[in-house]
Amino acid sequence: MTAALARLGRRRGDPPPSSPCDVVMVLRPDTAASAALVSAARAAGGTVAVVLPLTIHGYAFGLPNPGLLPTARERRTAEAAITDTVRRLRRAGIDVDGQIVVTRHAHRAIARIVKRRAATRVLMERTTAGRLRRLVEGDLARQLARRLGAGVRVESPA
Repeated sequence: MTAALARLGRRRGDPPPSSPCDVVMVLRPDTAASAALVSAARAAGGTVAVVLPLTIHGYAFGLPNPGLLPTARERRTAEAAITDTVRRLRRAGIDVDGQIVVTRHAHRAIARIVKRRAATRVLMERTTAGRLRRLVEGDLARQLARRLGAGVRVESPA
């Protein structure tokens, strides 16, 4: 019985990094960081954690529905975006690590990462979504700012 409970409590994948960092950079699932975002991270200095959220689009009975999980193509694109961004930041002389987070609520997962890593700044791309899409899906920057409070600055460099 104990082994069965231990199996249920096991998390998949590598343990998430918990070392402190200064900046958390949030990427879009389909592209690597822009030049403006990389230069903002370089200007911020310190260590950077690159986070790319992939969305699970639905659950049934508390379990993710396999048809609504990120596809293999989305995972490959996310992996390429993370790899490219980490490589560019390392070439710029920044201490960096990256992780892909598969979650239903990106703002909650990113807020947990920011708190666990004790970051003081969150850098993210400026949204290109229209008003209707932001109304339906929510504005990630605004949700993060509300969830993290005044101690963490959420910025979108131009």
